Amino acid sequence: AFVQPFREERRVQATVRFETEPGRQAQVDWGHFGLMEHAGRRRRLYAFVMTLGWSRAMYVEFTISVDMAWWLRCQLHAFHYFNGVPMEVLHDTLKTAVSSRTRDGMVHWHPRYLDFAHYYGFRPKACRPYRAQTKGKVESGVKYVRGNFWPGLVYSDLADLNRQAQHWLDTVANVRVHGTTREVPFERLVKEDLQPLSGKADYDTSRISYRRSSKDCLVSYESNYYSVPFAYARQRLMLKETEAGQLFIFTLEGMEVARHYLALGRHQRIVVASHYDGLPLTTGRRRRAGALQRPPPEPFTLAPDAPRVEVRPLGQYEQWLEVG
Repeated sequence: AFVQPFREERRVQATVRFETEPGRQAQVDWGHFGLMEHAGRRRRLYAFVMTLGWSRAMYVEFTISVDMAWWLRCQLHAFHYFNGVPMEVLHDTLKTAVSSRTRDGMVHWHPRYLDFAHYYGFRPKACRPYRAQTKGKVESGVKYVRGNFWPGLVYSDLADLNRQAQHWLDTVANVRVHGTTREVPFERLVKEDLQPLSGKADYDTSRISYRRSSKDCLVSYESNYYSVPFAYARQRLMLKETEAGQLFIFTLEGMEVARHYLALGRHQRIVVASHYDGLPLTTGRRRRAGALQRPPPEPFTLAPDAPRVEVRPLGQYEQWLEVG
């Protein structure tokens, strides 16, 4: 009863809509869209949404992961879609963006994300916890995807889903008259004056991990096994999964030792026969020296010399019979 008047007063507080200048800010958020079958496995499906604050131009991409690699890839794809980079990117306090946050609000950024931001020349900005309205433009964008694009959709795989999302962006979302600006997002996009991307090579968004190879020259990755040359058996190696679906294997010093295409499904063995060239065939365990039992020899007896027998022709015996 005592705090009730304060709650009522707080609930009726007014807010001011925050509008940004052209090219200044993009807002980013993830949305969860249930489950899907991908590469023989049941995976969670997410939608990455980026909305430019001034033009309200939107980019959407569906993924089966929200890890660092896809966090960077989706932003890079959005920059290419908009043909430029905003000065600031606003998002939640995500693990892929923020390593830690002190009580006084100081943000410690993830080193790789900070390097990505410096490379493209934008300033990352994490909104305060429990302040979803701070990035209300993209929050509305996620709701718009759920309500306009998602209902009744039929798709075959992740690639097909993203093709349909791209078509929806180009023919519906970004060519409609926006409810707030009363203008078409694509028409305002050309006035955003974003930082150009021309001449800048794409940032390396490979997924990086470390594995120790087994004694049979295999490394385990995503429930599958990939061979390495036998000289690198039982060594700690660095793995890089590219967006193109290739797996590169390096030494810790950065020397490439193997490359494979990622396998579909699980418990697959992808082996390059030449990785085992020169490996001895006998890899069994060496036996210890032990006792050896042989059958006993036959008993030996000393026999007398055999008498000498004179060899005669048979005709001589017949002569002796006639004389007798």
